[in-house]
Amino acid sequence: MPRVLITGANGFIGANMVLHFIAAGFQVRGTVSGGKIDNFRKVVADKYPSLEAVQVDDFVKGDLTDAMKDVDAVIHVASPLPFGGAGPKDNLNTVVEGYVNVLRQAVKNGISKVVITGSWGSALDPTLKQAFEGLILTEKDWGSVTDEEFLAGNHDLMWTYLAARTLAERAAWDFAAKEPALDLAIINCPMIFGPHAPGFPPPEAGPTALTSTVHIYTLLKGAIPPPLPSLFCDVRDVARAHLAALSVPKAESNVQDKRFLICAGFMFWKDAVKYLHHAHPELKTRLPPLDAEFAPFPGPLTTIDATRAKEKLGMVDYVDWKQTLEATVAGLLEAGKAWGANAAVLSTGDDAVMKAYISRQK
Repeated sequence: MPRVLITGANGFIGANMVLHFIAAGFQVRGTVSGGKIDNFRKVVADKYPSLEAVQVDDFVKGDLTDAMKDVDAVIHVASPLPFGGAGPKDNLNTVVEGYVNVLRQAVKNGISKVVITGSWGSALDPTLKQAFEGLILTEKDWGSVTDEEFLAGNHDLMWTYLAARTLAERAAWDFAAKEPALDLAIINCPMIFGPHAPGFPPPEAGPTALTSTVHIYTLLKGAIPPPLPSLFCDVRDVARAHLAALSVPKAESNVQDKRFLICAGFMFWKDAVKYLHHAHPELKTRLPPLDAEFAPFPGPLTTIDATRAKEKLGMVDYVDWKQTLEATVAGLLEAGKAWGANAAVLSTGDDAVMKAYISRQK
C-alpha cells in the first residue's frame, strides 16, 4: 500500500486531503505542529487507523527525514504566511523556504513526487486589479512582482500575501528545473470552501484556521463580506486534483507543464444569502436580509480557464456552488458548537489581510 506524507493534516484543507487519500487506498502520514498533536492523535487515532500523525514544527529550516521516511509522495499543504517575521527579508525567506525546503528534503530522501497546494493569486498582479478586468487566466499567467519590490516593505498585507505566493511558486519551479529527479506539480486554487473533515478536531475560532470559509461564517453572523473575486473550488475537488496529479507523467521539456489552475465557477454572496434564506428558513435570523445591499465589484470579473486540469487531471465535473455552500454551512454550524463564546468575534474583518483589502474599497 503506498504511503503519502500530507503536511498540515489538522487544517481545513489538509484534513480533507487525508480523508481523500485514505479512501483511495493510501497509508497517510500527516504532519501536525507540536501544540496540537496530542489532541489530534486522541481524536483521530481510533477513527482512521490508516493515518499516522507526526510532529513537524518547522518546514522552513527543519530536517524532515523522519517525516519522509518510507514515503512515496509528498502533498504539501501547510505553507507559512509572509507575516510576523523580523522584516520583509525574513518574511520572504519564510514563504520561499516553506516551499523550497520541502522540495530539498524530498530530493534528499529519494522522493520524486511532490504536489503543492498553491493559490490562483500567483497568476495575478498582487494589486489584485487584474481580478476585475475581465481576463481569462491560464497556467501561462504570472503575477508581476520582483524580490526587490517585496523587500521594499511598503505595501499592504493583501499585496504582501499575493506577492509572496507568486515569488514562492517561482522559486519552487526554479528549484524543480535544476533537480532532474524531482517530479513537481502545483495545484493553484481560488477560494476554497466545503465541509470540515468528519472525525477531526474542529478548526480553531479564527480566520487563519478557517481560511476562505470565514466569509461564509461572516454571512451566518448577518454581515456581508467585501466584494472579493468570487471564484471558488470545493475542498473535496481540491483533494481530488492533488491525487490525480500523482498519476500525471513527469513533465519532459518544461517543468511548469504540471502547473494547474482549478476552479468550479463563481459563488456570489448575494446568491448565497438568497439560497440559504429559502433552503434553510431556520437560519433567516442569522443571515443578512434578502434586501441587503452588496457592494458592487470594481469591474468585470476575471475567470479561470481550467482546460489543462480537465485534460490532464480529469477535472471535468466540480461540486457546484449550492452543494459546496450546504457543506460549508453544515461544517461551520457544527464547529460553532465547539467554539461557544469565541465565535462571537469571528468574521472576515478579523483577518489582517482582509482588513487591508477592505480598506482598499473605501
